[in-house]
Amino acid sequence: MVSDRQLGAGNISTDFTLVDKVWRDNPQRNNFAPRIGFAYSLDSKTAIRSGYGISYIHFNRSGGGNILAINGPQVVNAVVNQRPGDAAFRTLEQGYPAGLTDPDKFNPLASNISYMPRDLRTGYVQNWFLSVQREIFKDTLFDIAYVGNRSNKLILFADYNQARPNNPGEIAALQLRRPIREFAGITLTCPCGWANYNALQLKFERRFNAGLSFLNSFTWAKALDNVGQALEDQGNGNRSSPQNYFNLRAEKGPSGFDQRLNNTTSVVWEAPFGKGRKFGSTWGGAADAVLGGWQISAINTMASGEPLNLLYSPVANFQVSDIGSDWRGAISYRPNVSGNPRDFGGTQVDRTRFLNPAAVSVPTDPSQPFGNIGRNAVYGPGFFQIDTNVQKTFRVTERFSVQFRSEFFNLLNKTNMRSDSANRVNRSNALFGLFGATYPARQAQFALKLIF
Repeated sequence: MVSDRQLGAGNISTDFTLVDKVWRDNPQRNNFAPRIGFAYSLDSKTAIRSGYGISYIHFNRSGGGNILAINGPQVVNAVVNQRPGDAAFRTLEQGYPAGLTDPDKFNPLASNISYMPRDLRTGYVQNWFLSVQREIFKDTLFDIAYVGNRSNKLILFADYNQARPNNPGEIAALQLRRPIREFAGITLTCPCGWANYNALQLKFERRFNAGLSFLNSFTWAKALDNVGQALEDQGNGNRSSPQNYFNLRAEKGPSGFDQRLNNTTSVVWEAPFGKGRKFGSTWGGAADAVLGGWQISAINTMASGEPLNLLYSPVANFQVSDIGSDWRGAISYRPNVSGNPRDFGGTQVDRTRFLNPAAVSVPTDPSQPFGNIGRNAVYGPGFFQIDTNVQKTFRVTERFSVQFRSEFFNLLNKTNMRSDSANRVNRSNALFGLFGATYPARQAQFALKLIF
């Protein structure tokens, strides 16, 4: 039985008034957000463009992780575990026990409270780019660009009351190792996060002419940060909390969405057969209905794999926090590695096992609970897929026509494997390294559209 009750409107109003007062006492008068850009035609076939801007993140809602108004003792979350047959079992008709969530029931040693610095600053992002576009042939363009951004003061969740590790030979209880022993876990909303992105972007485009268009886009990029996104179920293990709040330098690593290489090619071709086209303009109705008016298009995607944040689940004497959710500041314990986790030394038998357990180990010394592998240090399988469409328009009358479409996704039925759960990257779990999940197999769909 669970109860989540807030106090009366007066008390909640007082809470928000106090929060407003904090912001009034610590105003931010430096949120300067300039934007500048330019475009210059070097000649009739060459254009240069560039721009820079700053944007601020004035609202960042991460569930209940960064909302003081639902903090204890004003709000008390109570959980009562019971089973039918227990002496104290309560039926629905009996309701909750009286005073179950009264403020005097708040126990800081059994609660996970929140803390936000009174001078919490607003996060911001700087964006910039420089591109050169050149027409190399008629209706054919080449574009090269550098794109970058830098984010600062992003939200990072951590346990402000994170305990120290046990000393060698020590087996002290978690609470005795905390810096503030009067409280259990304290969720800290810290403006300690940062991120940056740099990319080379190339584009080759042939605009639609003589029945053919072609577009190829290539990106070579690198995204780094020290924190992941909150409230996101990520199968790659990336989280919004660090391994060790007292060593945030060790959190620098690839972003959870880092994709180093991405190449996408799209082609649209109108077959030159049928009425109004190069060949077969004099065909009769039957021949044109069968052979004329077809259009074929395809999209081919090739991308490098996503980062994997290897984890492990510590036993009690290895733990430095008891917070459970990453958006509340749970510790992201990482294991030790003694080699390349993707290298099986030629002995790989199970092709669904992408990571080698022999190269990854759980720490065995309680005084060293933090592993040596970096955050998001391993990359998963790449992604390759081609999608196609074949369509034809049949003219019924001058006013009505029918379009037939046949679409094939993952035409070659390529097996693209992925991690669909944090268990796949958790060394303490039997599923570690087993990437049994895949992106969708070949799919086909057919449609008729009436046009009038």
